[in-house]
Amino acid sequence: MAKTTNQEIIEFWRDKPAPLLSVLHDFHDRDGFISDEVMRQVSVGLKVPLAELFGTVTFYHHFSRMPPGQDAPRVCMGPVCLLRGSKRILNQLEKDGAVPMPCAGRCDDTVPVLKKGQVLTGLDSGTLSIQPSPLPEPNPGGAEECIFASIREINRSSIQGYQKFGGYQGIGGIVGRMQPAEVIDLISQSQLAGRGGAGFPTGLKWKSVAEAENNPKTVVCNADEGEPGCFKDRAILDYDPHAVIEGMIIAAYATGATRGFIYLRYEYPETFKVLECAITEARNAGLLGDRILGQEFSFEIYLRRGAGAYICGEEGALLNSLEGKRPFPRNRPPYPVTHGFENLPTAVNNVETSRTDSPTPVRNPVEYSM
Repeated sequence: MAKTTNQEIIEFWRDKPAPLLSVLHDFHDRDGFISDEVMRQVSVGLKVPLAELFGTVTFYHHFSRMPPGQDAPRVCMGPVCLLRGSKRILNQLEKDGAVPMPCAGRCDDTVPVLKKGQVLTGLDSGTLSIQPSPLPEPNPGGAEECIFASIREINRSSIQGYQKFGGYQGIGGIVGRMQPAEVIDLISQSQLAGRGGAGFPTGLKWKSVAEAENNPKTVVCNADEGEPGCFKDRAILDYDPHAVIEGMIIAAYATGATRGFIYLRYEYPETFKVLECAITEARNAGLLGDRILGQEFSFEIYLRRGAGAYICGEEGALLNSLEGKRPFPRNRPPYPVTHGFENLPTAVNNVETSRTDSPTPVRNPVEYSM
């Protein structure tokens, strides 16, 4: 659907889950910035107080309030890029209104410059060009891999390629064949832990969501990878998106969730397109939507994009961002497993957890027990 007028954009998103960021991105992509008039119309259309909306929009690094806005080059000033001469590029692009931005997660292909929704890389302004997302090199000496295991298989990012290498077998083996509690038991027996930093047991998190009383329940994949020097999630999502989707579907089946979100950082526009395609492929294959694999199990994944806020990597801030609020961290307790998205039970897992923890132990939990 082509959305051209302000009202068309607002009406398109109004009744969809977590609409505000998507509405703002559509306006920002169309106009290059978010005007006062747009703010007023969004405030009325989505019933968000104008003062709250102003606080939300101005919180994010990449939402511009005036021209040249999105047309101005944004040059990465992360530590790796600084060592590769990003200040020189910033000075070279000064005439174009260039502004600095925090680490853009392209440390393996410096220096990234974000302009008009595209990432260009190069070591000076004259060599900037659009390049494919770099594929991580194998471990030296043939050492066994974990995070990037299998992502170099040819065409793995497509559903046909993923299924060729055993993809979605985990779903086929559990939906309609195992009880959700049995899936959680397998995850718990494998002693797998979350990989967002705290190492919380994944099985315990899923069990807490499954046992929570309120509905609907939600699964969230935290792909707001913002630590300077980090780009592992980008590589996984670019080259193995269906493994993350499969993990989220299994998490949904185990917890009773009916909706899921992938919250992706703003600086990965190419990854956004990869995920859009992968979600559509999974839906067309009957792996998302109503009655998955013909069973009484329905689950949908929605893709949402951040706008440049390091704090959104923290799960409470991320949930507030999804809800269209200013993304401040939440006080805990209560925890997301009982009071997450829209104050309802929510399992928040990061990209590594969604990809590695979920499909693999369901296929062979003994092999992956610790």
